[in-house]
Amino acid sequence: MNKSAYKGETEKLLVIILRFLIIYFILAGIYHYILSVSKPDFVTKQTARQVNMLFHISGYQTKVLVLNNPGEIGIKDTVRWFVKIIEGCNGMSVILFNLAFIFAFPARLTKKLLYALVSSAILWIINLIRIYILGMVYVYHTRYFDIFHRVFFPAIIYASLVLIWFVWIKMLTNASGETGYK
Repeated sequence: MNKSAYKGETEKLLVIILRFLIIYFILAGIYHYILSVSKPDFVTKQTARQVNMLFHISGYQTKVLVLNNPGEIGIKDTVRWFVKIIEGCNGMSVILFNLAFIFAFPARLTKKLLYALVSSAILWIINLIRIYILGMVYVYHTRYFDIFHRVFFPAIIYASLVLIWFVWIKMLTNASGETGYK
């Protein structure tokens, strides 16, 4: 690769990074505003409702409770807590990061929107399953809860995110290996 081609690729990469940062900070600002409007926020409430549905499907008679700590929602049956969910558990930070990555790349808007929708749904479902499994670990194998919560599941979430990004970049790359920049 000659110097001018290298310089051109570097400039394209810098544009993508700048777009990513701008988009991420705009999305994070909007989400921060939403969080300031109500505690617990809509997304965390929705997360709790859907995880509660997973517990119901698997035969547990759980209910969702908004706790005294603002922004915290618990799921419990008549005698035990399964999970307590706060804003950081709802998966939105990872989804916003993913959206910023997708929209930072040059591609048709319809392609970006479709991939953003599909990949966000995948991340959402992974997160719901994560919280459900954490609840089961908490109830039945409490001693393993911390390692699952702090190590195992973050690794799965971030590995999933990297895989989603890898697929996105591969989709943008044509058969000859060029990036499809215009």
